[in-house]
Amino acid sequence: MNHLFTILNGGVFAWLVIGVFFKRRHPLHMMWMTFGFALDVALLLFIELDRKATGQLFAPMGPWLVVHILIAIALVPWYPAMLYSGGKVSAGKPKGTHKMLAMGFLLMRFLLWITAILAMNAKAAG
Repeated sequence: MNHLFTILNGGVFAWLVIGVFFKRRHPLHMMWMTFGFALDVALLLFIELDRKATGQLFAPMGPWLVVHILIAIALVPWYPAMLYSGGKVSAGKPKGTHKMLAMGFLLMRFLLWITAILAMNAKAAG
């Protein structure tokens, strides 16, 4: 099951990266990215429900899992910020803030995927 989550996690990341290429086609970009965010949140909720992740926060865990959890927590407020700033851009406001948020978001989302792989490999090895 861990491999399935890793594949889904990478698939959601790929979905979001593809959505960046639609940025000049605003309606498609907005729908694509909003659906990608929904997929990401759905995956997070599924992991929580399946593994009761928050209940294990105080259990012993490896360093990669700790980093993974911290990144996941940091990303939570980024979703509404991206939606809000994207809405502003769609309404004709400057793109600067949205673009900066998006670059940081994609970097953090990539690190989330990498740390998920590293945490899974560390768990399998240990």
